[in-house]
Amino acid sequence: MTELTPVHIGLMGHIDHGKTELARALSEKVSTAGLDKHPQARMRGITIDLGFTMFTLGDYLVTLVDAPGHADLIRSVVASATIIDAAILVVAADEGPKVQTGEHILVLQSMGISDVVVAITKTDLVDEHQADLVEKRVRQIMRDTEFSNVELVRVSAKKGVGIKALKEKLLRIITPQDRDISGPLLVPIDHAFPVKGHGTVITGTILRGRIAVDDTVNLAPQNLSARVRSIQIFGKSVESAKAGDRIGVNLPEIDHHLVKRGSYICKDSCPERSRIVRVALTLNPIYQGIVRKKMLISATIGMPSVTAEIVPFREDNGRQIVIDEVSNERFKAILFLKKPIPIEPKMNALLLRTDLPPTSMRIMASGQVESVVHSAQLYVQREHIGKIFRIRESDVLIEGLAHSKDRAMQLCGMSVHTHSGAVGELIRPFGTRGVISARFDREVSINDDVVLVLLRKEEFRFGR
Repeated sequence: MTELTPVHIGLMGHIDHGKTELARALSEKVSTAGLDKHPQARMRGITIDLGFTMFTLGDYLVTLVDAPGHADLIRSVVASATIIDAAILVVAADEGPKVQTGEHILVLQSMGISDVVVAITKTDLVDEHQADLVEKRVRQIMRDTEFSNVELVRVSAKKGVGIKALKEKLLRIITPQDRDISGPLLVPIDHAFPVKGHGTVITGTILRGRIAVDDTVNLAPQNLSARVRSIQIFGKSVESAKAGDRIGVNLPEIDHHLVKRGSYICKDSCPERSRIVRVALTLNPIYQGIVRKKMLISATIGMPSVTAEIVPFREDNGRQIVIDEVSNERFKAILFLKKPIPIEPKMNALLLRTDLPPTSMRIMASGQVESVVHSAQLYVQREHIGKIFRIRESDVLIEGLAHSKDRAMQLCGMSVHTHSGAVGELIRPFGTRGVISARFDREVSINDDVVLVLLRKEEFRFGR
């Protein structure tokens, strides 16, 4: 029998647009927290956790990742996007696209998920005209994204209408992933729970490498190790698993209370635990706010989300010079995290403004980790203002830039400018009180302000 290729499909959309009902209609087997098993989800009537279900589709074993649609749970949506290969975007026919619909589109685009199908759900509640209007609106929204040619299908999970057509469209768009099987093991953990008689079971999707029964694995960032007693893939016991597989791993030596979502199972080489990370980012064009120095944000790096302060910078002769406010679409920044998390280069990073109301676009920027750093060598640009008080035949004299002859000597050779656009060079000290002479490329006047820009290395950290 041919081995099925694992593929992970995210199920995303606005709250109460029918994601969980659609998951029921598609799925053959339920995994951890699948179909709203979480007790709070049943009580509140919404999906508050990541749910996992399974079905076969052609030569694929599909894991369906049901992400919460509630505005307050956007971090869980971002977490789900780190482990999926494709997505179904759910839009209810009776309500049409909502704010969270747009957020989820941007999450998928930011995380590089290009294979998407839109499911127009709850079609049993509306007439053909209303369904046509919703489909037209979805296409208008998608026109300005990377999903301009997205496939759409109308379904009613309640009546089973359109489910076969949805599966056919999924089969057309799925692109087999190039899995890194030979790399060091990396499994982001989404759930951990005790099983009577067995101890802790941890579930997750293998992003890289292999795992086998009796392997000794590490739990990061807790720095704990344990032996793998058993492995299951959707309830079936296996001796080993590889990148792409969704697994449950029995690790009885680890207390399940110590495991958090965003922890990792790894071997040999684990992501480094850090509170400082350098990222390359692209500004979200729909975001209406600013990105400024020391702004408090929520950063999702890999699967964990953490509060962070952002310090954008520009590079000049190998130096990272802090900028007060981002003006370019693409920029670099240092993130100072409130608490350390496991990070490695090339992990996806997505920045959110969770202080904004859910009716606003909260996704600020997205990109990748460039490097994990232990200290940030950042320079702050400071302007010092002096005044021209004498104009001579070959130069001018400036006061206020230095307060001693020694300091004036240190400034010799540096560039200065006036607010009128004249550019000059500081030549030599004049006297002992910090006056310094300069030459400019055009005429200047008495009392013109002269601006000297200096760089000063400063230490940054979270909260300071």
